[in-house]
Amino acid sequence: MSTAAGGDRGARQGGSGKGPETEPGVADLFGRLNLTEEEGEVAAFSDDEDEDAGVQWAVVGKVLSPSTIHATTIKGAMKPAWGNPCGLKIRSIGEKADNLFIAEFGDKFAMERALEGSPWLVGKHAVILRDYDDRLVPSEIVFDKIDLWVRILNLPLGWMNAHRGTRAMGLVGDVKKMDVDGDGKASGPFLRARVAIELAKPLRRGVLLKTDRVKPPDWFDLQYEKLPFFYHSCGVLGHGDLECATPAPRNALGKLLYDITLRAPEDKKKKIQSLTQAAAESFGMVL
Repeated sequence: MSTAAGGDRGARQGGSGKGPETEPGVADLFGRLNLTEEEGEVAAFSDDEDEDAGVQWAVVGKVLSPSTIHATTIKGAMKPAWGNPCGLKIRSIGEKADNLFIAEFGDKFAMERALEGSPWLVGKHAVILRDYDDRLVPSEIVFDKIDLWVRILNLPLGWMNAHRGTRAMGLVGDVKKMDVDGDGKASGPFLRARVAIELAKPLRRGVLLKTDRVKPPDWFDLQYEKLPFFYHSCGVLGHGDLECATPAPRNALGKLLYDITLRAPEDKKKKIQSLTQAAAESFGMVL
């Protein structure tokens, strides 16, 4: 995810003096903001300060919901989803309506598992995560993309590889990882990749690919794994009908442009059988 956390932060620069003459950039602030002498004083890092004494293993997150979500609700959803990690602490930051939070972990492994396993959900709404940086300012943090596993269905065999598959997935978003073997080949009924998708744009329902040099392009449907809540009228993640600025009309059949077919079916875990049950299934025995 991206952030615009840079900028002129005179108060964050080093130095031990209090006067504006000892701090680069403070003189410019005097001119632009007409600071008083007291306002020009700077709180700087102390010589005995341990810069590693603060947050160590943490992420910054956002719940993509039009409603305000409290920190207790976020922790209640994330604690079991993240496997009840040791030392988990969650606190809200920024404006309440922004649904921003910091999650602290007891170790690096738990933090990385949370980052790599997204998207997570609070209810039906997506949780977007990014690396923690103590220089971030809540009002300047921007979550503009979400990483999702995307499937392109029923591709020709010649496109089930990293070379062509990356080009196809590139139409959906920034390709982070292709699900291929050591030879760059994909197996199974679909091509699969982890893709960073822009949140401001409607979800793509499919891609057009030239599978024959002399024929027009063909359409191939997309599906998204663990797809969070999205509005079926505009296809944008994270808001509902009341927040949509561009709702689309229904077609002649009364259907909207987007539907649940964009959500990939979840693989159901097969129930572990007892030896007797397995024998009955294999040999047609009656229990």
